[in-house]
Amino acid sequence: MKRKTTMNAFSKGAIAAVAGGFAALFLFSGPSGGNIKPLRVLQDPYPTFTDIAVDPENNLIVVSDENRFTLSTYRRDLLTRDVAEPMTVISGPNTGMDFACGVAIDPVSRELYTVSNDTGADMVVFGYEANGEALPLRVLHAASRGSWGVSVDRVHDEVAISVEHINKVVIYRRTAEGDEKPLRVIQGPSTGLADPHGVFLDGKNNEIFVANHDSWHEVQTGGGDAYAWQGRPAESGSFFRSTGKFVDFAIRVYSRTANGDVAPLRTIQGTKTQLNLPMKIHVDTIHNEIVVANSGGDSILVFGRTAEGNVAPLREIKGPSTGLDNPTGVYIDTKNDEIWVACPGTHTLTVYSRTADGDAAPLRVIRAAPEGTPAVGIGNPGGITYDPIRKQILVPN
Repeated sequence: MKRKTTMNAFSKGAIAAVAGGFAALFLFSGPSGGNIKPLRVLQDPYPTFTDIAVDPENNLIVVSDENRFTLSTYRRDLLTRDVAEPMTVISGPNTGMDFACGVAIDPVSRELYTVSNDTGADMVVFGYEANGEALPLRVLHAASRGSWGVSVDRVHDEVAISVEHINKVVIYRRTAEGDEKPLRVIQGPSTGLADPHGVFLDGKNNEIFVANHDSWHEVQTGGGDAYAWQGRPAESGSFFRSTGKFVDFAIRVYSRTANGDVAPLRTIQGTKTQLNLPMKIHVDTIHNEIVVANSGGDSILVFGRTAEGNVAPLREIKGPSTGLDNPTGVYIDTKNDEIWVACPGTHTLTVYSRTADGDAAPLRVIRAAPEGTPAVGIGNPGGITYDPIRKQILVPN
């Protein structure tokens, strides 16, 4: 895996470095070289859960962790007030994982799927029993970088992956690996895709659901997956003027067999929806509902599966009693009538009744850190500077 490090000298006799591949900030004394020890290291020592998937038949949950680059499994019925002990923890360079974000589970083949974000993009697949620095069963090179969501459809034996930076959703055979080409690609201006994150393949109703953030830009669709923003010549010089724009947060729904630059079948978008940086999306095909991890609103939103337009959610889990802080992962366990949520801001997995509404307290909590432990919040830092007036270190992520 590639690890990028950026060095900045922000005061006399001090050097700071951000290690993007390790989500950490290092402070060194003086402009020296060689194998030197940092004065201080700012890094979250605990997992920050990003996404979650549940296998109720095998009493198993799997969670991804962008901070420590891990994939962990826990017992679904685990009850503890202390830091929870995982059953397995997959980690290490040989696993092929980087910023592990989206995760999916296949109880039939007993496989765990995850994709990595930013500096990685591969989909890696492990067996249920994998532990430690395990080699994946297979690796799929889905993009050059920027994958976020993954969803498995056992009805049609397919897997879908969202690719943020080039506004694309790709669908493969479930067992695809290596450089295998996708079965279908949804990409282009008519799709309305804008920084897609969560994706869900609904094999029962033959639809694909995608959660969109608000940044859109033109991309070159014929040159592979490299970063390729199209631009317009500036009035002077050799620079390019951005063709990007901001759009409203949205949930877009496409035909399962959609391919190319196709318009969505329907869109949930507008002020009434309360969508704010929607991340993972999961569809309850039994009760015909959509549940969304609404990261920017510190909430979980529930819509009707066929909802369309500027509509209010059916239910919203939000408030101080919920314990929600920057929720990014969500999963509906229809067998046990529960909603599972991954919150990196609190190092927790929280569980609610499927019909919970309002300021509802969780039924139980799984913690990766002692209660009240703050999250450092460093995620793939790209630079660093120092504000001498406020005496603050600024780290863009």
